[in-house]
Amino acid sequence: MRLLADDFWEQRPPRRLLFIKPSALGDVVQALPLARAAKERWPDVTIGWVIAAGLRRVVQLSPWIDEIYEFHRGAGLWSFLKLCRELRARDFDTVIDLQGLLRTGVMTLSTGSANRIGLQTSREGSSWAYHAMVDQTSRQIPAHARYWKIAQAWGVSNRYTTPSIVVPQSDQQLVESWLESLPRPLIGIQPGTRWVTKSWPVESFAQVAMELAEQTQGSLVILGAPDETQLTGKCFELIHSVNPHVKVIDLGGKSSLPQLASLLSRLNVLVCNDSGPMHLAAEMQTPVAAVFTCTDPVQSGPPGNIHQLISTKLSCRAGYHKHCPMTRDDHLACFRDVTVQQVSSAVMKILRSH
Repeated sequence: MRLLADDFWEQRPPRRLLFIKPSALGDVVQALPLARAAKERWPDVTIGWVIAAGLRRVVQLSPWIDEIYEFHRGAGLWSFLKLCRELRARDFDTVIDLQGLLRTGVMTLSTGSANRIGLQTSREGSSWAYHAMVDQTSRQIPAHARYWKIAQAWGVSNRYTTPSIVVPQSDQQLVESWLESLPRPLIGIQPGTRWVTKSWPVESFAQVAMELAEQTQGSLVILGAPDETQLTGKCFELIHSVNPHVKVIDLGGKSSLPQLASLLSRLNVLVCNDSGPMHLAAEMQTPVAAVFTCTDPVQSGPPGNIHQLISTKLSCRAGYHKHCPMTRDDHLACFRDVTVQQVSSAVMKILRSH
């Protein structure tokens, strides 16, 4: 597959540009600044985005995106073909597939666009749908840097220092009402993540939270998705049962995605696993203290130097295993290798420097 020519964007400025990036939350958040960069480079361009139905609210928070196309995973062949027909009818002259899977390759091809572009991380045979790939976008490059290579090719070299997400005023006011009476600093605790192998134990998060509350006299804000309410409730009970006087609220499952973005922007720090909310917090310019067990903090962590990324030292680290390859006493040993003291110290380092 040939690489995109250096003068491609000068020779073929887009009129209608489509990004295909349906999931996941963290990846979409890292890619969203591209819509902003494209509008900065070509103010009159119309920008479309293909997004998983459950993440539509995230893309709606970007004022630089003009058209949104929902992908309903698991809805069957006819739903997928309907989406492909819709994309073809919209007459996009340039398409960038940021996902690089078979189904997004089919979406890309179905547009009939004259300029179909992918990344070097493409797999499942999706590259057959592209005319060219963006150089220096292999898996040796951190995810956020891969996406930004595209903006750099447009001549937008400097990363944004303000969020590429704009939360409606009504959501901001509601979130402020939840937090206004809490003593500062506000310390977010996000114990959830999608992989078991990335899920540092909730008991450890609770211990970190209690240590931080004692050291800072601040407030703890527990966050989680609607399907994580049992986990966030357990975290709350673990904290409250040891010290009922700690200022802690459990907002697990209580916020929409726009409200979550607003919540994260108001925190002094977020303590979390490698997860979508980690990237959303970073996009909202909130520092994170994130635990990395089976993933690589360099490859999968957020950009910038305001964060503290705590990683295991075990030989199986950064293996991206959804199921732990170790057995018996070594099973999920990475959870024990990262200590409460390490994470607490990382959070305090952030709080002292901000």
